Amino acid sequence: MIEIIQISRGGSGGVTGAKILADAAMHEDKFGYSQAIPKYGSERRGAAVEAYVRFDNKPIRLHSPVYDADHALVLDESLIDRIDFEKVSKDGVVIVNCTKIPEQFKGSGRKIALVDATRISQELGLVLSGFTLVNMTMLGAFAKGTEIVSIENLVKAIQEFWGEKRAPKNVEAAKRAFEETKVVIA
Repeated sequence: MIEIIQISRGGSGGVTGAKILADAAMHEDKFGYSQAIPKYGSERRGAAVEAYVRFDNKPIRLHSPVYDADHALVLDESLIDRIDFEKVSKDGVVIVNCTKIPEQFKGSGRKIALVDATRISQELGLVLSGFTLVNMTMLGAFAKGTEIVSIENLVKAIQEFWGEKRAPKNVEAAKRAFEETKVVIA
């Protein structure tokens, strides 16, 4: 089973992104099961929101938060301290919405995928009520950084979720992030 923890801000599309990532995994031949679990309460836009995603080739019986993740997605760099990276596999990838290796990872030997998701999303006009929607952009970075879900299957899941009218900009965001993501060893 592959387990992912994600941290975002309410209103940035993190929960929706987790659902689409789970759907994209279903298009991969190696996974027959997936789930996305949001963790939020009465938070409002701008508050920290966690989501958990699991993929497996057999039924997933767990329905709890992810405590020991294989990978981590950080949609807002200011929230990076909210994840206990000791609980994220050293062999996994940490995907961060930023342009430079965060201080806490320097010299750690961790595989980090960096992308300026905020810039890409803003350039494409993916802003709603003043919040930049970085979810699809970060999924493109996930596809590039982990190579678990192909960009083709991610695009298919985005198109299925958003439909003909809303999919094009979201697909472009994912594809641009896939191309622009830099994968480094900290």
